[in-house]
Amino acid sequence: MTADTSPRPYNDRLFLHLIRKAGQMSKAELTRASGLSAQSATVIVNRLVAQGFLSAGDTVRGRIGQPSTPYALNPDGAMSIGVKVGRRSLEVVSMTFDYRILDRVAHRYAFPLVDDLRGKITGGIGTLMDAMTPVQRARLTGIGLALPDQLADWEETIGAPAGAMADWRDTDLRAEIAAHFDVPTMVLNDAASACLAELETGNPEGYDSFAYIYVGTFIGGGVALGGRLFTGGGHAGAIGSLPAVRTAPGPAQQMIDTASLHMLEARTAEAGLSSDAYFDAAPLDAATEAVFDEWLAIAADNIATACVSAQAFLAPQAIVIDTSLAAPLKDRLLTALQQAIARLDVRGLDRIIIVPGTAGSTARVTGSGILPFQAGFCIDTPP
Repeated sequence: MTADTSPRPYNDRLFLHLIRKAGQMSKAELTRASGLSAQSATVIVNRLVAQGFLSAGDTVRGRIGQPSTPYALNPDGAMSIGVKVGRRSLEVVSMTFDYRILDRVAHRYAFPLVDDLRGKITGGIGTLMDAMTPVQRARLTGIGLALPDQLADWEETIGAPAGAMADWRDTDLRAEIAAHFDVPTMVLNDAASACLAELETGNPEGYDSFAYIYVGTFIGGGVALGGRLFTGGGHAGAIGSLPAVRTAPGPAQQMIDTASLHMLEARTAEAGLSSDAYFDAAPLDAATEAVFDEWLAIAADNIATACVSAQAFLAPQAIVIDTSLAAPLKDRLLTALQQAIARLDVRGLDRIIIVPGTAGSTARVTGSGILPFQAGFCIDTPP
């Protein structure tokens, strides 16, 4: 049995949205924020409490006026499963209604093979469902899938044997998951999923509009406009497909070939070194740091050019940069990027504000877990 996944009445979604952003609100505060009457606000709050979506806190007394009771999201009011299929790793998480990751299953691999991943995904989802309480399981809203686009096209780039990833062309993983578990399942590009996570759980400055760049095994991006994830025709923010900065004669390249971590990992392996050092906080040894610095110089120049392009076309309030690199290396990436932007001619543009993302390596799977909640509880659909 799963929860009712049909979109809720608009005012119910509005109240849940307001409380999610504020943390907790009283009926009086909801009345003022929504513009509804006090009677309507009371009816809506009482209904959401009865249905298990809200929990009442301790009544606040001793202030001017009537005692006030704050209401917050009930973490067990709805549940989701998030699945992130990456070029190097698979993550499956269960998530509570307050966007907290409850449990996790993870696997690493050299490259994603369809037949291998099918078993790992169904096994991971099954494990997390079995770990839920009966109440949580009954309130499962859906499954979200964060998946890179056109995986078969990147076979050579990722270092897979010829033909090993061809099955992705004829695979509808979303439909397979939905059929196997009989649960509503939705899919989103993995970098757009990371952008969604930043929008909903990060973004400490509260930007309504930002361009988002995620530097992972493959670089990718997303776009937030007006406080909502913007996907356009499905590929908005596909920064990896932008032309790379040309530094020498030869075939044209995309940014996915010059600013992605798979290039850093490949050069590190060629030097007989381990890439593991890039993903923990320990200082790099001299040889590994030299490889990183060489990659960083090229990557920063390419990402800087993309940031200027994003500023020219979107005029976002900020450009958010996140990565699966360890925090010290993330800081170095942002510093190098700021320096590269300073070398470019940006006349005619608003000041480019670069800010760090907050989720790091968990961004994509967090967004996949949020995706099912968006289907039933977002306020995009007007009354």
